[in-house]
Amino acid sequence: MIRARLPRRMRTAIPAFIAAVALSAAAAAQDPRVDPRAMTVIGSDAHARRCGALVAGGDSTDATIEACTRALNYRRISREGQVQVLVNRGVTHMRRQQNDLAVADFDAVIGLDRENAEAHLNRGAALVQLQRYGPAISALTEALGLGVREPHKAYFNRGIARESLGDLRGAFEDYSTALDIYPDWGPASAELARFASDRRAHLATVLADPTP
Repeated sequence: MIRARLPRRMRTAIPAFIAAVALSAAAAAQDPRVDPRAMTVIGSDAHARRCGALVAGGDSTDATIEACTRALNYRRISREGQVQVLVNRGVTHMRRQQNDLAVADFDAVIGLDRENAEAHLNRGAALVQLQRYGPAISALTEALGLGVREPHKAYFNRGIARESLGDLRGAFEDYSTALDIYPDWGPASAELARFASDRRAHLATVLADPTP
């Protein structure tokens, strides 16, 4: 590999979602980089419970956004409830490919709870989708420093961002670390196999070139 290129998954539109830095609707499972945590909201507000249930079920329709927004407007919602609903709505925005709105929700979570590692991870994943790789690396590094629950996903996302910026060594190290944490994890295995294949192809090209 003689120059950085956008990983294969980044060269095609990601289908409408659900789930990574946790979570799952069939579409989310197809793209491991976007795996925001769908937390179930516990509380007295029916809208908050509905928001959490819809997100956990993989629903990304307007009804989910409306339920989450109504929950946030509930005057008696707790700070913890706000955090959870914002995460849920941010996850839904990511599923809808509305990554700018997702970043705004995760920023709001961090404003309420600066040490929320999952919010930093999800924010980093959304920034990767927006191809804002520098800020994504910062967010994902922050998530790792705060002890995010699924660090292999943070390393994987950061590997994508580093590779996209031309830091091939850093990307290789992050993909490798993701695989060390989660052995046989398909996404990381695939990226490392691609690295090896690209290196072999580059070497073959060099050996075939007659110029000194």
